[in-house]
Amino acid sequence: LTVPTAVLRTPKLLSYLSMVGTIATIAVVGAVFCSAVIEGDETETLATQKGDTSGGPYRDTFNASGLPLAMGLIAYCFSGHAIVPSIYSSMKEPQHFERMINATFLIVVASSFLVATSGYYMFGDFVEDQVTLSLEAHAAESGNGTLAMKMLTWLMIMTAFSKFTLTMFPLALGVEEIIAPYIPSENVMEFTSSLIKLVLIAASLMVAIFVPSFSFLCSLVGMICTMIVSCIFPAAAHLKLFGPKLGFFEKLIDWVFIIFGSFTAVVGTIATVGM
Repeated sequence: LTVPTAVLRTPKLLSYLSMVGTIATIAVVGAVFCSAVIEGDETETLATQKGDTSGGPYRDTFNASGLPLAMGLIAYCFSGHAIVPSIYSSMKEPQHFERMINATFLIVVASSFLVATSGYYMFGDFVEDQVTLSLEAHAAESGNGTLAMKMLTWLMIMTAFSKFTLTMFPLALGVEEIIAPYIPSENVMEFTSSLIKLVLIAASLMVAIFVPSFSFLCSLVGMICTMIVSCIFPAAAHLKLFGPKLGFFEKLIDWVFIIFGSFTAVVGTIATVGM
């Protein structure tokens, strides 16, 4: 399904495709929240199905062993920084970029918090890596909501389909810039650009097939890549470019980001791989 989108060469065209994914994402968040409101706490039912006779509680207040995985997953939710320059350059009114990016991150935080609290409220410690898997298993056990789960599954597919090419765009663009000096003509470059994207799509498919744990992969990407791109590098670049002009507090904030990001990336990656 993503192959036809490989021929789109500008983020402006891809933004229309991304709009479909945004609508689908909002629908998924709304569906998870509504499920929590309608179904309520299902932990006792799940405990009975799994043969757990401990009597609860089925929610841990704090689980230190899951902290590295959680930090990686949280970082992964904010891993869209690579596409930000492309979005800025393709905006019709770039002067509104800062307001747009603030609103975007606010929506991401609110959506993540809503899904996390809804899933944990419904399923407690029995929740799966993806809350939609828990919802699907619950629907199969109860025999209700089969149609709703099919719709939710297709919404998730639409989200991945629409966002994949947009997220892949900066990586493909970087590869194109590396090989551009060796390309003899514009027509060959267009063919090469599409070929690069097709190779990246195939590589992503291989990872999806052969990497067994989605949460492990997301956590690893979050720890290694997102912490560098979203936390360490921006703060280091800010210090390098504007260091002499910055006040003490601004420098302190940058150093906190660099130290915290480096520590979290190293410790979290080691702990995640060890799991």
